[in-house]
Amino acid sequence: MIKAVTFDLWNTIFLDKNYDDSRIVYLADVLRERKIVRGYNEISDVYLESHEYAHRIWEVENYRYVPAHERLNHVLERLRASLPENLKSSVIKEFEEAVLMNPPSLVEGAGAVLKSLNPQYRIGIICDTGMTPGRVLRKVLEKAQIVNYFESTIFSDEIGYNKPHRLVFETALKELRVQPSEAIHVGDLLETDIAGAKAMGMRAIWFSRKGLARTDLYSPDFEIHDLPQVIDILKEIH
Repeated sequence: MIKAVTFDLWNTIFLDKNYDDSRIVYLADVLRERKIVRGYNEISDVYLESHEYAHRIWEVENYRYVPAHERLNHVLERLRASLPENLKSSVIKEFEEAVLMNPPSLVEGAGAVLKSLNPQYRIGIICDTGMTPGRVLRKVLEKAQIVNYFESTIFSDEIGYNKPHRLVFETALKELRVQPSEAIHVGDLLETDIAGAKAMGMRAIWFSRKGLARTDLYSPDFEIHDLPQVIDILKEIH
């Protein structure tokens, strides 16, 4: 019997939104004010490469989460630039809170789905955070007036690992007070959401919004194209 439902955040509850441009502009302004002369394109290229750096760490260090300060240090090293610690802290804060200036939109039907499931199921979030940490994303959830639906909010920056690391899912299940067989996870990424949930012994719903090709390597229990289909699946397997 399913007692808990966990959701990925980006492209499952919220539509993913890119904040790279605002972060790059801010960093370029900071460097210019410090008389550190670097071209905008160079700063942009190095900043965007920091995403690849974080992914390489994910691949070789057992899905370790790379925090914003480590990414910034990587960027500054590549740019052959240095900043005092207090200024680096200001840059990191700007990077982390960029989302608050222009919050993302909810996926269509997300609010209604959470409201429908709330009376019967324990609901959680399991989210890889990237540059935006859990402390900020909880504010986004609050602004969207959905934070109270969640009994558990698991963010990779607070755990130290990204999906599909086992600890991420274990922590969510512990907070929701359920066994893996009593929980189902909903997410859009096969390699992280589906693989991680299935490895834990949870059931998994692949939210295939873009109609991506399904692979045999990661096998979800269910596939949906609209979030409200989660309600029908839970009625079916209850």
